[in-house]
Amino acid sequence: MAEPQSTTPPPLSNLKTTLIVTSVSGVTLLGSFLSGALTIALPSVAEDLGISAANLQWPVSMYSLVNGVFLLVAGGLADTLGRKTLFLVGTAAFAIIALGVSFAQTSFSFIILMSLLGLGPAILSPAGAGILGATFPPGSRIRTIAFASLGAGQPIGFITGLVAGGILSSKWCVWRSLYWLLCGLSTGLGVTAIYSLPPDVHLTRSRMISQLKEFDWIGALLSSIGATSLIFALSDAESAPDGWSTPYIPALLPTAATFLVSFLWWEEKREQNQKHVLMPLSIWRAKGLGTMIAMIFCAWAAFNSMQYLATLMYQQVQRISPLRTAIYFLPMAGSGTCVPSAAKFPTRLICSLRQMDPNANYGFGMLWVMLLSVGPDLFFSAANLHIQNSVGEDKQALAGSLFMIATRYATALGLAVCSAVSTAEARRYTQKKPSNSFDTFNSTSIASSSSDESSFSPDALLQGLRAAGWACLAFTILAFIIAVFGLRGTDIVEKRTSDDEPTRYNEEIELPELRTPTVQAEGNLRAEKSGFEGGDAEFSRDSTVYGSTFRSRMNPTDTNSISSDAAVAPL
Repeated sequence: MAEPQSTTPPPLSNLKTTLIVTSVSGVTLLGSFLSGALTIALPSVAEDLGISAANLQWPVSMYSLVNGVFLLVAGGLADTLGRKTLFLVGTAAFAIIALGVSFAQTSFSFIILMSLLGLGPAILSPAGAGILGATFPPGSRIRTIAFASLGAGQPIGFITGLVAGGILSSKWCVWRSLYWLLCGLSTGLGVTAIYSLPPDVHLTRSRMISQLKEFDWIGALLSSIGATSLIFALSDAESAPDGWSTPYIPALLPTAATFLVSFLWWEEKREQNQKHVLMPLSIWRAKGLGTMIAMIFCAWAAFNSMQYLATLMYQQVQRISPLRTAIYFLPMAGSGTCVPSAAKFPTRLICSLRQMDPNANYGFGMLWVMLLSVGPDLFFSAANLHIQNSVGEDKQALAGSLFMIATRYATALGLAVCSAVSTAEARRYTQKKPSNSFDTFNSTSIASSSSDESSFSPDALLQGLRAAGWACLAFTILAFIIAVFGLRGTDIVEKRTSDDEPTRYNEEIELPELRTPTVQAEGNLRAEKSGFEGGDAEFSRDSTVYGSTFRSRMNPTDTNSISSDAAVAPL
């Protein structure tokens, strides 16, 4: 029998591997860069475009809203239309819309364009995670490095955005240059991706059209309406005329619950009928997936809320400049090196941060908040890697979208809870000490739930921020409890026999009444039995490498008829 030629893709060069990791990690950096830049530059934007204090939160809220809603849809489309295709569409959309934001002349146009800008990261995040998961086989060292780089893009992008926002929103620069920079970065990453990313395999024009027709559009509609209602209610509750008592706020919450429950029912029904689903509920049966998502959700709710509260502490209570605020955030970038010695600090010092005097020296107070808030950055890569390893190759992009959806929804929920707690405490303090309530300081409060109390004194704001700090602590404790009890028995991610060699999988393949060799191969090799043809027993071995699947065939009676690089040890 003639030996078939191997269809194994050629190995990736070091340059191409580097460019793949750079492209995917770079788009993660874009989203966090924008978040960091807006944290500092938003007051300058509001002053230039005339955005009122009550509407100041809407650019960020609408950006997060659109981003979170379309993440799940984008995850399904990435696995349907091809990850590279969606990745390139995402970089192009981000670049074009970022350029449009830079030319916004009114507050309305700025808010609308900022909401549309959320489409870019929504498309890029699941496609990028899916590309890494499908390109680099489990057990390889480069896979671990790739996902570590993906996680590093979060803190690096945020800190870089903070610095850029502080510099470019200063009086000698314009905030619009931030979006010119984002446009250029997105364009460069897109060009790099065109050359470096592996092509989408098994995708033809007819197949793409067929899959679009079978796409779960009803599920996309139900999830979008449900998530939009939920996030809108949480984001708008504090700026509504009567706060949570505004009639449409409590009406939106049951509406959101109805659509989300309907979405789950619809997905289960379609999965049972073996039709295309947006989010197969069976994916949650993957070991550790639900626990990791819940832990990320709670940790991110605390982490992002803390960053926002720290910004208000700097600029509204201590009244320091945007550039100095950005400098104060810099220690967060290198705080990972302080983790091993964090336990050496007395507990009383860490717990006393909530009693911080706003006039205290930065080195004694807020510096330690920056240094010790490293938890989410540390387990971001490990959690993402574990989630990717817990699902099949065809669900890599979907798993990536679930991971990113958790962070977006956690941000919305965390800010809503912390805003409600802070505003309530600031209002209580104002009523208790009216003489200290309203002074010459007219701030943009965390939430303007009442037109008569939209401005609080620095003392009242400080009390509110301290109360919100306890809410962040509650989210952190919940994440810790989930990790301790939920991750019991979870395997070590990417455990290798040595630092230089990837994991080797030894699998014995047994056929009826035949003695077969033991196949020892590099990577994640799946062996399965095949049929019998012409009296010669054959078996096939499927291997997923670099995002494509190839098959190698071997006659078990002839150890020389091997069409791959497997090493065979006769029995």
